[in-house]
Amino acid sequence: MEIKNFIKIYDDALPLNAIGNIIRFSNISKFDKAMIVNDNTGKIDFNIRKTYTYDLSNRHEKLSAVHWYCLLKYFFYDYINKYAKDLNILNLPIFSVDQISILKYQDNGFYTWHVDHAASVPRSLSCILLLNNDYEGGNLCFRNPDGSGEWEVEVKPNRMIIWPSNFLYPHTVKPVTKGTRYSVVAWAL
Repeated sequence: MEIKNFIKIYDDALPLNAIGNIIRFSNISKFDKAMIVNDNTGKIDFNIRKTYTYDLSNRHEKLSAVHWYCLLKYFFYDYINKYAKDLNILNLPIFSVDQISILKYQDNGFYTWHVDHAASVPRSLSCILLLNNDYEGGNLCFRNPDGSGEWEVEVKPNRMIIWPSNFLYPHTVKPVTKGTRYSVVAWAL
């Protein structure tokens, strides 16, 4: 079985009105510069990752952020279970959905090639929910671990992409050349 077979794409992941409301919420929220967490330093380096983040949690000071965290966590769990079923994975060892964040890429925003699992963040599965497509560039791309066979995921609003977080799945977000790219990311531990 090819590595690519473990990258699953699910369209129409959420009710459409939810996608629009998340984008509206994002437009009025204050984003922070995103850190690089898989190098064990938690630093901000715009040469590696030029992205802004709005972290959601059930303990957030804004009730709207708590609302989105709870709703999105439900959908991420649902799609992680669907992913396991689709791949016929028995006893998927997922204990929690960790860190749900809204990401904003604009003004040549990008994230260089990386994997999501590290000693400081032992992630099992990575999840991205694409929210919009009214931008140019910003494509999510994967490649084989040896650097060959690059391919990109077609941009489509309300598209959920799930894959293993380990070293076999290097990926990147190409620079956004026009507009703003919104997505929601989560990881399963």
